[in-house]
Amino acid sequence: MTQIGHVVIGLIIVVAAIYLIIFVSQRLTARKVNKLIQKKAQLAEIPMRDRLVKGRQLSLTGQSLKQFQLLEAKYNHLETSEFNNIDLKANTVLFDSQGLNFLKTAQGMKSLQQQIRDAEAIIDVVNQGLSDLEQLDAAHKQAVKDLESKYQELRKVLLSQNFAFGPAIDKLEEILGSLEDDFAEFARLTETGDHATAAGIYETLGMETNQLEQRIEQIPDIFNKLHDTIPGQLSELQDAYDKMSAEGFKFETNIDKELANIRKELEEALELLKELTLKKVSEEITRMEGQTEILYETFDKEAKAAQTVWENNENLTGFLAHNKRQNHELYARLDRLNQDFVFSKDEVGQIRSWEIQLSNNTVNFEELKHKIARHDAVFSNLIGEQVDIRKDLERIEREQVARWQMYQELPGQLEQSKKRVTLLSDKLRLIQRAFERQGLPGLPETYLSIFYSVSDELERVKQQIDMSRVNVDDVLRQLSIVTADLDTLQERTDSLIEAATVTERLVRKALLYRDNPAVAQATQQARYYYETGYDYEQAMRTLGVMLDQMEPGLTERIVNQYRQEQATLQAEFAEQ
Repeated sequence: MTQIGHVVIGLIIVVAAIYLIIFVSQRLTARKVNKLIQKKAQLAEIPMRDRLVKGRQLSLTGQSLKQFQLLEAKYNHLETSEFNNIDLKANTVLFDSQGLNFLKTAQGMKSLQQQIRDAEAIIDVVNQGLSDLEQLDAAHKQAVKDLESKYQELRKVLLSQNFAFGPAIDKLEEILGSLEDDFAEFARLTETGDHATAAGIYETLGMETNQLEQRIEQIPDIFNKLHDTIPGQLSELQDAYDKMSAEGFKFETNIDKELANIRKELEEALELLKELTLKKVSEEITRMEGQTEILYETFDKEAKAAQTVWENNENLTGFLAHNKRQNHELYARLDRLNQDFVFSKDEVGQIRSWEIQLSNNTVNFEELKHKIARHDAVFSNLIGEQVDIRKDLERIEREQVARWQMYQELPGQLEQSKKRVTLLSDKLRLIQRAFERQGLPGLPETYLSIFYSVSDELERVKQQIDMSRVNVDDVLRQLSIVTADLDTLQERTDSLIEAATVTERLVRKALLYRDNPAVAQATQQARYYYETGYDYEQAMRTLGVMLDQMEPGLTERIVNQYRQEQATLQAEFAEQ
């Protein structure tokens, strides 16, 4: 085959391919256009005209009629123009698809699809608008029935229960009459079909009707408080005040003024109720209830205070008599004790002081009773004065009882002091025997000074106890001093005997080292302190230091051994 033949064949194939593409495109476009035409036919078959006819039967007027006419115009334009435009556009797209201008065909198809969507939207808007008008018509007609029934019921309540609304009844009837006038206009607009205008009136009617219903529900309770409850409380409070005043009660606050203020506020609240300013009325009621509650509490407080005052008066009368009797008994007891005891404190002056204090309390108590008799005092204020008197009497009684107890204990303290002197004397003798048994060559001057000082102190206490009249306080003080000094003497004695005993044992131990010149010299020095100077502790230290060099810790072992022996002896003595 020649080259020309190949070219011809290639051209044929290209032409065939182009034809095939055109054919396929035409078929696809035709199919899409047919579907859109079918969609348009379905839209045209929707019975919108029937709905419009039904809408006209609603007898619409005013703004509602304008809304309906706008919807009808939209559909008429769709029906008479837009559907034809869709058909023309469909034919144009089919025609354009026969050629090779694919771009123009695509743009035409897009425009056709938009026209279908616009037609659907118009039908939806018209359909929804008609539905809204139908629902609004039905709602308004039902509202007319409901409101008419509601107003009849409200009118019935106001007529049958007008006494429950007090001064608010005129305003309530005025508002109800105004609402009924507005309702008549609403019913007329609904009947004529002007639902758009009627809707505005209905919204206002709904709010004002609800407000009226709330007021009708709230006012009876409010008026009951203003007409019955609070006036009843005022009457009770006035009666209570009159009765308590006649019985001599006084109050810190001006009760007459408080009651007058509440009555004035009550009148103002009734005027506010007349104008239906319920919030302010409620605030006034809350304030009045608080004021009446305070007055009730005040009366209750004073009534209870009066009871407490009378009871306290009776108790204080007995308490004063009791304290005075105790003071008299203290005088008598002190007089008897003066025969056997010497008192270093101003006992008579103290009892006299209580007598003066009791006299002052008696004067205060009598003045308090005079206030009650003259009706010059608030009972709740008197309680504080009574409490002060009571506290002072309790303090005096505590002091009297403490002094009486001291007087009661004096004979016993004297006997205990005698026994204690005996015990201390025995202890001193035991100390003396202790160093006598030890067979010491002598005692240090400092030790003897302590011993004789304690002995003299103890002797002086014995002499004071044996006197016809004893100062027990001084005896106890001196016994305390002697006891402390005797304990010191005991410690000093124990240390002295321990040092002497340990020195003796160290001397025996030193015999083992007699050939040691240093030990011999220390032993000689220790003997001098022991036998001549009677300084047993220095003797123990002198010899102990030297022997500890020979046997480390020797002195400490001998001391511990001695102390263990003493502890064993004391334990055996305690068991016996």
